[in-house]
Amino acid sequence: MNLTISQSAVLFITLLICHSAIAKSLVIGYIAEDPSGEIRRFQPMVDYLARNLREFGIDRGQVVIVRSIHELANRFKKNEVDLYMDSPFPSLVVSRLSDSKIFLRRWRAGVAEYHSVIFVREDSEIKSAERLKGKLIGFEEPFSTSGYFLPKAYLLGLGFKLSPYKWGATAAKPDEIGYVFTHEDENTMEQVVRRKISAGAMDNVNFERRAGMLRDPLRILYRTVSVPRQLVSFRKGLDEKMVKKIRAILIGMEHTDEGREILRKFSRTTRFDDLPGGPEQALRPLTNLLKYFETELTPVK
Repeated sequence: MNLTISQSAVLFITLLICHSAIAKSLVIGYIAEDPSGEIRRFQPMVDYLARNLREFGIDRGQVVIVRSIHELANRFKKNEVDLYMDSPFPSLVVSRLSDSKIFLRRWRAGVAEYHSVIFVREDSEIKSAERLKGKLIGFEEPFSTSGYFLPKAYLLGLGFKLSPYKWGATAAKPDEIGYVFTHEDENTMEQVVRRKISAGAMDNVNFERRAGMLRDPLRILYRTVSVPRQLVSFRKGLDEKMVKKIRAILIGMEHTDEGREILRKFSRTTRFDDLPGGPEQALRPLTNLLKYFETELTPVK
């Protein structure tokens, strides 16, 4: 069949439109305040997944960065995000708000589980949580598992009242523990060392790595329950066959040179595996703590 130039152009445009209608992106969502940095971190991972999911019509990978748990949950509900990789607390809340399903564990730097530590200066007069009343503690950010959820839940579980304060405050009310957000673990440590806040909270791995480099020693006051280091979730309604393929791809990455290199660049990820005993059993210690976070679990309309 001989086609004129105009007919060929029409055929090309028609095929392009058809391809665009069929082709789909695989979208990974994440919560952060620095979109460009996180997109660079996630893009090689989502591209790798997309290349191995072409049988499902996937032709590209996309990263969507949002600023809150509720915004990510809404993106899930609108089918605008397919996968989510993050720490347990935001993953659980997003799951409660959007019916997304948690199905894998992600190891970082060889660590499968971690816990939070609440710490003070070695020379601090604070020897128990009771002595934190009237003082300020530093949390990382409101969607951090180790830097907010676990230590706050621990203190609430002991019966203390916690209230947010703005930077510049020097003390909390006598009957409560005040908290401020530092936005970085390094800031938390620095502010404790400089006596700007009386205590701080962060994950044990980061604490042990950084505490030894400080001139002024720190002392651990409390340790929380251990939880999975990171989790992987998929949106409700995602093709079951594609979910199985994604699981196989992620678990198999540690067994290929290309996979190991992408894992290494992805914040020193070591591997992905199934949650021991299944998601419900592995996450039960965390789900029991969600009662302390009614605000985060209330949908935003």
